[in-house]
Amino acid sequence: MAAIFFYLSRNPDAYARATAEVRSTFENLEEIKGGAKLSSCRYLRACIDEAMRMSPSVGQSLSREVPSGGAIVDGEFIPEGCDVGVPIYSIQHKEAYFPDPFNYNPDRWLAIKDKTTQQAMDQNTAYNPFSVGPRSCIGKGVALVEMMLTMAVVLHRLDFKLASGDRAGGRPGAEYGRHRSDEFQLRDHVTAAKEGPVLRFRVAAF
Repeated sequence: MAAIFFYLSRNPDAYARATAEVRSTFENLEEIKGGAKLSSCRYLRACIDEAMRMSPSVGQSLSREVPSGGAIVDGEFIPEGCDVGVPIYSIQHKEAYFPDPFNYNPDRWLAIKDKTTQQAMDQNTAYNPFSVGPRSCIGKGVALVEMMLTMAVVLHRLDFKLASGDRAGGRPGAEYGRHRSDEFQLRDHVTAAKEGPVLRFRVAAF
C-alpha cells in the first residue's frame, strides 16, 4: 500500500487516470465492494501490479534447496544441499522482461492483457511479488481484493499529494541504487522496511 501511494503521488498522469476510472465506475462509497464492478477497474489493478513489481514487499531471494543429485541451473551444475534463488526485486527489474524497468508504467500490464506473445509470457512469468509454486503466499487473493477496495475507497473519497518533508524516494548523488528520486526506497529486513511516503489528504470535491 505504501508503494502504491508513493508511485501515484509522483506520477500525476497515472493518479489522474486511476481516480477518473474509480469515480466514473462508482457513484458512491456504498457501491464499492468486491465483485465484477471492482474487477472492471483494470487501470487501478495495473497501478497496483506495477507498484508491486517495482517495490515488492519481499525483495530478497526466496531460495529453494537443491535436491539429492544436484541440479542444472542455467547450464551450471549446482550440488545438492545448496540454496538457490533469484531476488524478486532483481527479476522484476530485468530489462529483457520489463522494458524501461525503473519507470512506473501501469500501461505495461494493460498492453499484455490476454496476449500470448513471448514478451507477455515472459513478463507474467517473471512477475512474482507473492512468490511462486507451493510456497506462494496463501493470502494473495485476499490481499489483492483488500488493496483494490482500499485504493478504490481512497481515490473515490479523497485527493492526496506529496507533503513537505517526504523522504521516501532516492537522492541524486547517493550510492548506486539509492540515487533514483522516483524509486520508493526499501531496505531488506525480512520484509521491506521503508520510510514514508508522507502525503497530504483532503476530502474530494467533485
